[in-house]
Amino acid sequence: MPISPQLMRLLLAGCLLGMALLAILSLRRRKLPMAAYIGWGLLAILLPFVGPFVVLLLHPGESREARQR
Repeated sequence: MPISPQLMRLLLAGCLLGMALLAILSLRRRKLPMAAYIGWGLLAILLPFVGPFVVLLLHPGESREARQR
Protein backbone atom coordinates (compact mmCIF):
# COMPACT_ATOMS: atom_id res chain seq x y z
CA MET A 1 0.00 0.00 0.00
CA PRO A 2 1.76 3.18 -1.14
CA ILE A 3 1.60 6.22 1.13
CA SER A 4 0.99 9.59 -0.45
CA PRO A 5 3.53 12.40 0.06
CA GLN A 6 0.89 14.48 1.85
CA LEU A 7 0.27 11.72 4.39
CA MET A 8 4.02 11.30 4.96
CA ARG A 9 4.38 15.05 5.62
CA LEU A 10 1.43 14.95 8.00
CA LEU A 11 2.89 12.02 9.91
CA LEU A 12 6.31 13.71 10.10
CA ALA A 13 4.75 16.93 11.39
CA GLY A 14 2.76 14.95 13.96
CA CYS A 15 5.91 13.21 15.20
CA LEU A 16 7.78 16.51 15.47
CA LEU A 17 4.93 18.11 17.41
CA GLY A 18 4.69 15.06 19.66
CA MET A 19 8.41 15.14 20.48
CA ALA A 20 8.27 18.86 21.24
CA LEU A 21 5.24 18.30 23.48
CA LEU A 22 7.05 15.55 25.40
CA ALA A 23 10.06 17.83 25.92
CA ILE A 24 7.87 20.70 27.14
CA LEU A 25 5.95 18.41 29.52
CA SER A 26 9.25 17.08 30.83
CA LEU A 27 10.49 20.63 31.47
CA ARG A 28 7.29 21.41 33.34
CA ARG A 29 8.22 18.81 35.95
CA ARG A 30 11.63 20.39 36.63
CA LYS A 31 12.56 23.27 38.92
CA LEU A 32 14.31 25.89 36.78
CA PRO A 33 14.56 29.68 36.64
CA MET A 34 12.30 31.32 34.04
CA ALA A 35 15.23 32.10 31.73
CA ALA A 36 16.22 28.41 31.72
CA TYR A 37 12.64 27.36 30.91
CA ILE A 38 12.62 29.75 27.99
CA GLY A 39 16.05 28.62 26.77
CA TRP A 40 15.35 24.89 27.00
CA GLY A 41 11.88 25.37 25.50
CA LEU A 42 13.29 27.28 22.56
CA LEU A 43 15.91 24.57 22.05
CA ALA A 44 13.18 21.91 21.94
CA ILE A 45 11.10 23.91 19.47
CA LEU A 46 13.76 25.47 17.22
CA LEU A 47 15.81 22.30 16.77
CA PRO A 48 12.93 20.00 15.90
CA PHE A 49 14.89 16.81 15.25
CA VAL A 50 17.50 17.04 18.00
CA GLY A 51 16.12 19.51 20.56
CA PRO A 52 13.50 17.32 22.26
CA PHE A 53 15.98 14.47 22.67
CA VAL A 54 18.57 16.80 24.19
CA VAL A 55 16.05 18.23 26.65
CA LEU A 56 14.81 14.78 27.71
CA LEU A 57 18.28 13.26 28.00
CA LEU A 58 19.95 16.06 29.96
CA HIS A 59 17.17 16.45 32.57
CA PRO A 60 17.85 20.13 33.25
CA GLY A 61 17.16 21.47 36.72
CA GLU A 62 16.06 19.68 39.86
CA SER A 63 13.11 17.33 39.96
CA ARG A 64 10.06 18.76 41.72
CA GLU A 65 9.58 15.44 43.56
CA ALA A 66 13.12 15.61 44.96
CA ARG A 67 12.48 19.15 46.17
CA GLN A 68 9.36 18.11 48.13
CA ARG A 69 11.20 15.41 50.11
